[in-house]
Amino acid sequence: MTIAFDNISSSNRIPGSQAEFSNVRAITGLPAAQWKILLVGQRLATGTVAQLLPQRITQVDQGAAFFGRGSILASMIAATLGASTATEIWAVGVDDNAGGVAATRTITLTGPATAAGSLVTMIAGVRVAVAVASADTATAIGTALAAAINAVADLPCTAASVAGVVTLTARNKGTCGNDIDVRVNYYAGEQLPAGITVAIAAGTAGATNPDLTPVWAAIGDEQYQTIVLGMNDAASLTSADTELVSRWGPVRQITGRAFAAMSGAFSTLAAFGATRNGIHTTVIGSKLMPTPTWKIASAVAAVAAASLAINPARPFTKLAVPGLLAAERNQRLEKGERDQLLHAGISTLSVLAGDVVAIERLISCYQTNAYGFADPSYLDIMTTATLDYYRYSWRVRMAEKFPRENITDDVLRSLRAETIALARDWYDAGLMEDVEGFIAGLVIERDRTDVTQVNWLMTPNVVNPLLKEAARIEFIL
Repeated sequence: MTIAFDNISSSNRIPGSQAEFSNVRAITGLPAAQWKILLVGQRLATGTVAQLLPQRITQVDQGAAFFGRGSILASMIAATLGASTATEIWAVGVDDNAGGVAATRTITLTGPATAAGSLVTMIAGVRVAVAVASADTATAIGTALAAAINAVADLPCTAASVAGVVTLTARNKGTCGNDIDVRVNYYAGEQLPAGITVAIAAGTAGATNPDLTPVWAAIGDEQYQTIVLGMNDAASLTSADTELVSRWGPVRQITGRAFAAMSGAFSTLAAFGATRNGIHTTVIGSKLMPTPTWKIASAVAAVAAASLAINPARPFTKLAVPGLLAAERNQRLEKGERDQLLHAGISTLSVLAGDVVAIERLISCYQTNAYGFADPSYLDIMTTATLDYYRYSWRVRMAEKFPRENITDDVLRSLRAETIALARDWYDAGLMEDVEGFIAGLVIERDRTDVTQVNWLMTPNVVNPLLKEAARIEFIL
């Protein structure tokens, strides 16, 4: 073995001692990967930051200031920070599509009230209540309700009242407005004042979301391991699929995963899931939750990102998601329906005691291979997260230990020894099984055409999450 110096030259003829320092052996163990979240959502013209300019986010108030109070993106920021502050957060706004349509909903009141009470509504998961006096007419109550709704500036919609009909109009154009949930008497004990009835109906359907293609150009090659999409339409998800496949590949190596959420009946969710097959996208399905979909996606992604940054292989089951309101009991997906959705590329949530919303299972949308056969190889999102960490930590280890080497037999042996040491670190961290199998399958060789290249074949046995337990109980009488 020949000792290689970085700064000491053998041609120096002046007598004396020289010593240099090198940090190639200084760092041991596995490197910590910096984890970042990128929120992608619609802004309003009242925001101070133009579209397609990524901004670092540390406070809820920045959402309203940067992207407009009541905007989809400001709401996403509040949901993300409310769920977890453990991860670095960035946000990039997009303007509404010029040809987009804003969604509307109507709340039709009839009266008059025959007793005093409160009309308690919930708009996009936010409780809005107005006092009702006996003999109040529907028109008077509607006027008061519209004023109360407009007083909540962070809501994603505005209200107008005419003759007892309150019309809600989404602040942002596009399909997001269709997911603004409107209901009355969500909490136990709430009830309509005597003599008052309420009918909630869909009005104009929101349509035409902005194109996300410019977003990918705006963020360039900056890595965001978690990307949250405010929009859940097929075009937006397909755009994310295309970009994330490119980021996953060996040329760019800046892996990320996109999260979106959908709300609807089981049949709607299952049908949509059947159209998706992206390895790097996750769609969270729910049925009639008060919390809007963009806030669901943001909160779930924040909780998942915090867990993945600690251990990319560990499952998320029963991790509570702060800030989400559970669907009412008669509006929740049943266990059998959730199981079918998990076979259709849709991730699921569960409800714990006390109506706490939690992650049940997060999966990718990937379901079939290129030949159309069922393929579970990328089912759980921990798999791609673990694989990405293998690659990241291997690249860091090789760069640290072999920054300026020639290809010799001694170096090849050192490369093999360091790779095995790395595999043992993966094993000790609970990221891999069967070190001996890894060693047996490890191949490191010179490339046959490029004399400056060394090739690796590694076969890590990815650790599997404990998600199910099964027992057979043979009882004796």
